[in-house]
Amino acid sequence: MENNYLTTTTNGIEINPEWLKKYREFKAMQLKMELAEKEFKEQLKEAMEKAGKTSLIVDGFSAVVKKATTRTSLDSKRLKAELPDIFEEYSKTSEVKSSITVTVE
Repeated sequence: MENNYLTTTTNGIEINPEWLKKYREFKAMQLKMELAEKEFKEQLKEAMEKAGKTSLIVDGFSAVVKKATTRTSLDSKRLKAELPDIFEEYSKTSEVKSSITVTVE
C-alpha cells in the first residue's frame, strides 16, 4: 500500500518525512488555535453576560450563552461496591470500535 503519507513494506511501515514535518507543524498550529479559541470564547461569554445578551449574530457568526445547570449522574463505582447484583442487572455492555492515537513531539 503506497500513498503520499506512508509506505508499507515487508519490513514495516515508513512515514514520509515531508508529510511528518507538515503534520508536526499542523499539530502545533492546531494547539495555538485551540488556545486562542478558548480565550476568545471566554472573553465573548464575559462580554455577552455583562451586556445582558444570551445570543449574538454578526456577519454569519453566531454565539449563544447557555445558562448554568446541574447534572445528576450515577456513581457506578459505589453502586457496584454496595449493590453488585443491581449493578449487574442494570449494566449494559456495548462494542467499542478500534481506534488509533497519534502523538508527535
